[in-house]
Amino acid sequence: MTSGLPEPDDFAQMAQQGYAMVVSLCHPGDTTRLEGDEDALVSGAGMLYVHQPVDFDALRLEDYETLRDLLRTFHNRKVWVHCTHNKRVSTLIYIFNIIDRTLSLPEARALLSGVWEVDAARQVFIDNALEKYAYQYL
Repeated sequence: MTSGLPEPDDFAQMAQQGYAMVVSLCHPGDTTRLEGDEDALVSGAGMLYVHQPVDFDALRLEDYETLRDLLRTFHNRKVWVHCTHNKRVSTLIYIFNIIDRTLSLPEARALLSGVWEVDAARQVFIDNALEKYAYQYL
């Protein structure tokens, strides 16, 4: 599951729904922040917490690789991944959906477009990532 910034009360609901881990891609430079200590809120709800800061304005292939490896490790568990507006998460998950979930480009794009219409800078990142990771398999 992906989302924008959760509310503090959301973590208990995530745990009740069977989520085992919450991954935050929020960056220290983000202006919108969660009220409270997210690590404590997630841990208090009985889930694992991972903070993987990703700069929305400077997405890197390493950001995708780190998230991919984490999702592969926890492939048999429910994971909730969020950022502030679900844009950086959905961009990285778009690539993951193509490579790891083997969704077709139109299927993956429909999921991404349901969140936001990618701007030119993020499209360059997507194109570079797909060139490196996916096009060899398509």
